[in-house]
Amino acid sequence: MSTTPSTSTRSLLARALAAVAALMRARGGRARRPGGAATPTPWTHLAQLATRFFDARGLTPEHPAAPWREADSRMLHKGQRRYLVHAAHWQAPRVEASTVQAVMRAVAKHHATAGILLCAADVFTPAARALARENAILLLDPSQLRPQQRASEDAVHPASSASRAGPSTFAAPLAPQPAPAAPRRPVLRPDHEVRGRRDFMPTVPLTPGELATPR
Repeated sequence: MSTTPSTSTRSLLARALAAVAALMRARGGRARRPGGAATPTPWTHLAQLATRFFDARGLTPEHPAAPWREADSRMLHKGQRRYLVHAAHWQAPRVEASTVQAVMRAVAKHHATAGILLCAADVFTPAARALARENAILLLDPSQLRPQQRASEDAVHPASSASRAGPSTFAAPLAPQPAPAAPRRPVLRPDHEVRGRRDFMPTVPLTPGELATPR
């Protein structure tokens, strides 16, 4: 009995392998955005990053217990100020100035102090950035939401960050060299300030007439 597969069996197997390969290529194409851009951050992770970002700056949601559903707007408070977070375009492949204008209209409608446009990637055009800067609209993407761990550690523990630096970074300060001593100079004093030695005797004895007190 021959075990060699028939021509029809080989053809069917080849078609099955080709179908599997095409499916894998299709999945790989969906994992990457056109142009080699990074995969968008899933909503759950993006919402967590944004929530931590806002909490660190004292911005509290209007309804803290309510979940932040995908693409929903959210109102934040800080004192008397109100900030509208616009997330309807969080998966947009490109954010134009028209989207910023829509956020401006929403801010005016809800009487908010300013607006925040949240996206899963840095897809803002130069025109959108310029319009947002002129109208107090903050553009946020994950690159701004992730905490800068090294910078925060250095700010909290400056001594430890300095100790991690190598000897080439921080050179030990040199001890100051003492100034050379000035040469000693003779001090000239009046005769009445110069103390004589008590045991001083002249080399030639004085006569009685010289010792007598002059009148």
